[in-house]
Amino acid sequence: MAKKKLPLGIVDADLYVNGSNALEGVGVVELPNVESATITTEQFGMAAEFEAPLIGHYKKMSAKVKMDSMNDTLLNFNNNDSITLECLGALQQLDRMTHSPKITGADATLKGFITKFDGPKVENGKKFEGSFDLSITYYKLTINGKTIIEIDVLNGISNVNGSFNNIIRQLLGHI
Repeated sequence: MAKKKLPLGIVDADLYVNGSNALEGVGVVELPNVESATITTEQFGMAAEFEAPLIGHYKKMSAKVKMDSMNDTLLNFNNNDSITLECLGALQQLDRMTHSPKITGADATLKGFITKFDGPKVENGKKFEGSFDLSITYYKLTINGKTIIEIDVLNGISNVNGSFNNIIRQLLGHI
């Protein structure tokens, strides 16, 4: 089967913090890496040790928001409550048969807490750049209406590329 689409890139994006897109100066949002937690085993009859991923368990997730130039809109949030970030993007792709562009959507929703604030350098004639890191308790990535990743750390829910941990939750009496 031939590939029908040619993904090109992000046309534009916006970041919403706790439902508002008032944060000014956002340059880059680095979404979490999703890495399985593993356990290493070495038993009789094995030629080498083996690192096995644990189903539905992941290493800690973090995200970073890089500010191209900061201002006082950074003062609008803190760690009194969890912070919800929603990064919406318009993705462009080409249809290989018609050679026509098509725009689809991407939506990354994150919940967590600020763990680090990288203050800016103060230098004449330079950008007032900075960034902040978040420890993530919830992450959902949807592309073109399809859920690619959904991990709810505090409620033991994981869905990565359609692989749910529902059997584990059912065995533990959670559903």
